Amino acid sequence: MEGVLYTLIITLAHNNNNLYATRLGATSSDLGFIASLPPVVGFLTLIPFGIMTDHLRKKKTVVMLSAFALSIVYVFVGMTAFLTTDRISVLIILLVIANIPMTLYNSSWQAFFSDVSLPSDRTMIYSYRTKMNTAVGIVFPLITGMILTAASGQGKILVHQIYYFLAFPLALCQCLVLHKTDKQTVCEDTDKISFSDVRRSISVLFASKPFRAFLLVALVVYCGWELDWSLYFQAQFRYLHLNETQMSFIAVISAIAQFITLGYWSRLSHTKGIRFIFAIGAGGFALCCTSMFVSLLLTGDMQHVFYYVFQCIGSSAYSAFQLSLLLCLLDVIPERKKSLSIAIYNTILLFTNILMPYLGVFVYNSLGENQKAMLITMGMIALVRIIGFILAIMWWSTNKAHRKFVQ
Repeated sequence: MEGVLYTLIITLAHNNNNLYATRLGATSSDLGFIASLPPVVGFLTLIPFGIMTDHLRKKKTVVMLSAFALSIVYVFVGMTAFLTTDRISVLIILLVIANIPMTLYNSSWQAFFSDVSLPSDRTMIYSYRTKMNTAVGIVFPLITGMILTAASGQGKILVHQIYYFLAFPLALCQCLVLHKTDKQTVCEDTDKISFSDVRRSISVLFASKPFRAFLLVALVVYCGWELDWSLYFQAQFRYLHLNETQMSFIAVISAIAQFITLGYWSRLSHTKGIRFIFAIGAGGFALCCTSMFVSLLLTGDMQHVFYYVFQCIGSSAYSAFQLSLLLCLLDVIPERKKSLSIAIYNTILLFTNILMPYLGVFVYNSLGENQKAMLITMGMIALVRIIGFILAIMWWSTNKAHRKFVQ
């Protein structure tokens, strides 16, 4: 229930930020700020939030407060349409501020989940939560999109405002659901910590061979995934010549494939291990980019047919990545100072989040910003993803003790 409510908030508010900003008059430069500034805020706040969360006996308090604070910010985001001057500047500032409680929620929820779930139950619980979130992510974007399409003129902005305002009652319900979790389940690791402990935690983490191995694999997989974030839409629209309906169709079909296969990945994790499921997710990323590369080489109807088929197959493995990433991380970090360990890990990944999309665009622009440049860039990204897949398979196979999840 908690995951569904949070996903509804993200679907109604966060996922429509660019569209809302555009309808308020944002330029391409403004949209660039909206895309680039929030990750920087997350990068700067993750470790301080990790320290704070580790100091609290009940991490669900932080989860509840962050969800509530996010909804308050979104209410103010909705109110920016009432401004007559500087509303885009105010909107950008508010969306940057929104990333603070969002970062705190994501970091504290991971530690909270680790505290309230037994290792033997984590795969089952997390797979069910992910499955329900995926279902919401399929249905509600279609509903919200149809409502926005049906509205006209200033009515579209009003619909956006309603979406943002709905974040508040949804967050209240989310807090009520969290309040009903097991009150006896608390974290005993409440020693006071400070910024000086960051260096110690980093030393402990990087002294752990399992963590170093996982971090290396995760970094390569993440970098390969992030490199085409700013390019994929251009490849679809400019070079595969897909229209809005076709792109929506492939997105929905891919999401349905993820929903259908998630249960299978969950069952498979009990026999092959959660690391094997992570490798499947990495393989899906490699297949998606490879299918785009091959599609750019093809012409005629075969181009679209090939892309549809293999994009859906590759996308179905994304749910394996969603399911396995957090569980793999919890498997390799120490029990003490979990929030800080998770924050350190996420800070490293967030740095790649800031850098890699721009690196992909830089390579594409340097090669000439044409179809040949896109083909070469996608080929390079596909190679990085294939390397990530190979590393994930090696990581799984080198430690047979982790092939079966702890029962």
